[in-house]
Amino acid sequence: MSGWRMALTFSLLVLSFHNPLPAQESRSDGRGVGLDLTINGTGLAIGNIPRVNGIRINFRDTYLEEVNGLNLTLWGPKDGVGGTVRGFALGVAAPVADRLQGISIGGLAVVGNEEISGINIGGLAVVGTGRTQGLSIGGLATVSSGSSTGINLGGLAVVAEGDSRGLNFGGLAAVSNGGSTGVNIGGLAAVAGDGSLTGLQVGGLAVVGDDGIQGISLGGMAVVAGSGSLKGIQAGGLAVVAGEGGMTGLNVGGLAVVAGQGEARGINLGGLAVVGVEGVTGLNLAGLAVVSERRIEGFSLAGYKIEAEEARWFTGAAWKVQVDDFEGVSLAGWNEHDGYSKGLSIGILNRARELNGIQIGLLNYAGNNSRFPWLPLINAHF
Repeated sequence: MSGWRMALTFSLLVLSFHNPLPAQESRSDGRGVGLDLTINGTGLAIGNIPRVNGIRINFRDTYLEEVNGLNLTLWGPKDGVGGTVRGFALGVAAPVADRLQGISIGGLAVVGNEEISGINIGGLAVVGTGRTQGLSIGGLATVSSGSSTGINLGGLAVVAEGDSRGLNFGGLAAVSNGGSTGVNIGGLAAVAGDGSLTGLQVGGLAVVGDDGIQGISLGGMAVVAGSGSLKGIQAGGLAVVAGEGGMTGLNVGGLAVVAGQGEARGINLGGLAVVGVEGVTGLNLAGLAVVSERRIEGFSLAGYKIEAEEARWFTGAAWKVQVDDFEGVSLAGWNEHDGYSKGLSIGILNRARELNGIQIGLLNYAGNNSRFPWLPLINAHF
């Protein structure tokens, strides 16, 4: 027998009795089924090997405990898979784990039961039933049942059941039930259901903060704060509306600025009306009326009427200033003060039950001028 034939025969005999790579084996031990090609847990595993440092490839994740490296799965898990993936989690359908830390990409979705952190991209959605951190992009939506921090982009919506911090953009809506801080942009609406909005808020139709809004808020139709206050710069195509907390800052409403149960303070511009139930203070301009059930202070102009129980500084209206108790300068076609007037009233008709100042107009009435309460052109009492 030649030398090379003897060597080949000897080699085959050795291989038939000895396996030099004992880690390369197929196993089914109740914990995972697959081909384990790792050495001391490091390397390549094909199938559901629970713990891998390296690359783990399978059809459908199960028995997942920990993967540090790449976890590639073709289909979503049948049941809750659990575990942690650090590094790359790639799924033709959806990578799913308790914790996804790193870069996660799913043809349909990315799902983290407890935590998603890093860069997450889902063809339809990125869903975190716990905490979500980093950059999340969902073709239709990004949804977090817990808190959300970072940049979240959803073709239709960005939704956080808990607090949200960072940049949130939803094609239709950006919604945070626990309050939001940062930049929130919704094609139709930016909404904080049970919390407040702080930062820059833009809604194609509306910006709504049930517990208040602070910062810059722009709503195509309205900016609304339910039970909280509005603070900052607010602009609504139709209206800016605040509840009990009132509003402070620059408030611009295409039709109206309304502080339902509070005060409007600052610069208030309403296409038709500025209304503050408890008060209106600052620079107030309205196409028709500036109205308060209590007081108006500052510089106020209205195309039709100004009405309040009391007012101070300057009021001007094309038709009527109807203020019971007034201090300052009042300019209108008709100045009606059923209480007292301290200062200067200029109009066609000026009427005050008690005058402490000057009236200039076609006809003037001062109830405390006992001898000549009605006088043309000018009336005065000090």
